Amino acid sequence: MMYVTVPDERLDLIKTLSKRIEEISNTTINFDEVTKQIRVIPKDNNSYNAMKVISVINALGFGFEPNDAMRLMSDDYGLEIINLKEFTNSVNSLRRIKGRVIGEKGKTKRTIEEYTGVIVLVKDHEIGLLGNIEQLSIAKRAIELLIEGKEHNTVYKYLDKAERYAMLSNVNRNLKEGL
Repeated sequence: MMYVTVPDERLDLIKTLSKRIEEISNTTINFDEVTKQIRVIPKDNNSYNAMKVISVINALGFGFEPNDAMRLMSDDYGLEIINLKEFTNSVNSLRRIKGRVIGEKGKTKRTIEEYTGVIVLVKDHEIGLLGNIEQLSIAKRAIELLIEGKEHNTVYKYLDKAERYAMLSNVNRNLKEGL
């Protein structure tokens, strides 16, 4: 049995989706209205599926769209939440970091999403990343570089190199599987 909490404004959405999530995951989802906790109980003692459900609920609670959050039921997808308070406690610095990640008119955030296929959500003091496990680490590293103060050009070059490396890895993997 595992517990999770979400913001009040996302609770109704999760309740609406809970039956669908239970069917897919072979779990039971209970809501405690007093403590605002959501309890996930695996029906077949498979705690792995319950952990996946917790990830889906966390993604929904963070603000990801239901169809995107449901991808977390696959072994190929993951969720990362970066707490910007771990890097600064200054409101001005927090605003600056978020601005660097988003970029002018959203360009930087969009570039990271286009290169990696990872969905990036920037909130008050957190950045949520949801995507393919392999690409997730690349997107997270790109954001960490921005947080560290690296120039945007440096981050774009990193993304370009990472994409080329991933393509070469896929070609090599396909060659090995074909032999």
